[in-house]
Amino acid sequence: MTQPELLAAVLKSLDRIDWGELSTSQKLDLARVYQVAFNRLGPPDVPTQGRLINKFDQLLPAGNAFLNAEIGQLLVYLQGASAAPKLVALLENAPTQEEQIEYARTLRMLKAGWTPQLREQYFRWFVKAAGYRGGASFALFVQNIKKDALATLTPAEFAALKPIIDAQPPTTITQAVAPPRPFVKEWKLDELVDKAATGLKGRDFERGKAMFAAANCFSCHRYDNQGGALGPDLTSVAGRFSSRDLLESIIDPGKVISDQYAAVTILTEDGVSVTGRIVNLNGDTMKISTNMLNPDEQVTIDRRKIEEMFPSKTSMMPNGLLNTLKEDEILDLVAYALSRGDRTHAMFAPQ
Repeated sequence: MTQPELLAAVLKSLDRIDWGELSTSQKLDLARVYQVAFNRLGPPDVPTQGRLINKFDQLLPAGNAFLNAEIGQLLVYLQGASAAPKLVALLENAPTQEEQIEYARTLRMLKAGWTPQLREQYFRWFVKAAGYRGGASFALFVQNIKKDALATLTPAEFAALKPIIDAQPPTTITQAVAPPRPFVKEWKLDELVDKAATGLKGRDFERGKAMFAAANCFSCHRYDNQGGALGPDLTSVAGRFSSRDLLESIIDPGKVISDQYAAVTILTEDGVSVTGRIVNLNGDTMKISTNMLNPDEQVTIDRRKIEEMFPSKTSMMPNGLLNTLKEDEILDLVAYALSRGDRTHAMFAPQ
């Protein structure tokens, strides 16, 4: 049996599997089996390619970041024209830099389906991502994604995009901050405690993650290997907090402040008052971070001019983080935070 014949037989067997009957884990496995088949046996013939593009196009977006990534890779491999608008939209709305990078990486090899506007959106992301934070090889990793993407451009496309391609990255660190949302109400703890005690059933994991981002939790906190590192990692918060404790810490962040993340208030002999966290001390120069949502918003203090310094009674965590969320959205956020990132947790089981 030749490789094309073997691929046809494998695809015929895979076609018998009903996607709608599978669990999320099984769907991920199935998508990866398709990937392995193409990797080992080569691309399908043109008619089969068109049929599979139509099949996978109907599955994206999948309502799950991991499935979006796997199905997106299949569509890009097959050069499905629908991959460009769908993956760029997911890139634009992804709540964390980790998820954004996954979509950007997937799109880098796509040649079909691009419009000038989609190309602009995609390459503007690289300008923003140059200010993201990561490990020692992070910047090089993003540069390599961009290099691969540039290789797919025609000379005319490269010329049209050159101002964006050559744009200078931000000089300060940027973060994946959630877009503004309309004000809903100023929530009080008493309004939500009883709801959370009885209402964490049949919740929506993906919406909880989206609300975790909408409340800017990812901007400062690490959770399930995503997000910032200015505040404590919240992945295991369920081991320390009840739903009431969690809500109270969000609604009234100044009630209990960890020593590890406490701010100080500094008064100088010049009459200057600064409240924030000391992030750098070099000789007589102190750097004070005054905004957790913008780590580069810092004030420089000459230690010799300090008149008084004492622990601040104000938390660095902002107030009102839930005020743009509706009740159901808050309950989804609480369930997500208490799930340890487990989408199969009983809180998300259908009712």
